Amino acid sequence: MPLDREQVIKAAIDLLEEVGLDGLSLRRLARELGVQAPALYWHFKNKQELLDQLVETIAAEARAAEPPAPGQAWDEWLAERARGIRAALTRHRDGVRLATATRPQAVQLNAIELQLQVLCGIGLSPRDAMAAMMAVANYVSGFTLDEQADRLRAAEPVDEELGVDEVFRFLEAYPLMNASLREIRDPQSDASFERGLQIVLDGIRAAVARSAR
Repeated sequence: MPLDREQVIKAAIDLLEEVGLDGLSLRRLARELGVQAPALYWHFKNKQELLDQLVETIAAEARAAEPPAPGQAWDEWLAERARGIRAALTRHRDGVRLATATRPQAVQLNAIELQLQVLCGIGLSPRDAMAAMMAVANYVSGFTLDEQADRLRAAEPVDEELGVDEVFRFLEAYPLMNASLREIRDPQSDASFERGLQIVLDGIRAAVARSAR
């Protein structure tokens, strides 16, 4: 039975979860599917085209191209979009690395254009709208990259008897850092993500207020 495109994409995502981005290759994917590598070229001319499609599939999971709901505030819509992208990226191993290694496809381009329309609609210039969009995107990518790196570090053996106070003892020479991390506890928690996201949105709100003046 011949392979279809969706079957190849699903198998590629499954393989990504197993071996990570560095281990994903067309040759290995073909082996997993029980075919010869040339069979995959009916669907993707090279590995880059496959990776581009994987990111488009992940972006579709985030529903990033959906417009604001009727009456929904622009900043809440932007926050929901950021949460959805974070969730989609963290759902897949090496999600951020994959996204940064690919070229935007139709789903991503439509999402970018929609976001620029919304931001220009509240008074930002196209230039400032692009800067605002990139600020949110870079925050989400950077935060999620740290999350995924922490996930790998968590797999390493640790001393289960080591308490939080011991973990932060090395920061005693840095009182402000020590105090802030003791309060935050988990820098990669949902609460930490929301705190940083609101700071980014505050900057966009300030830019909108300046434009109104």
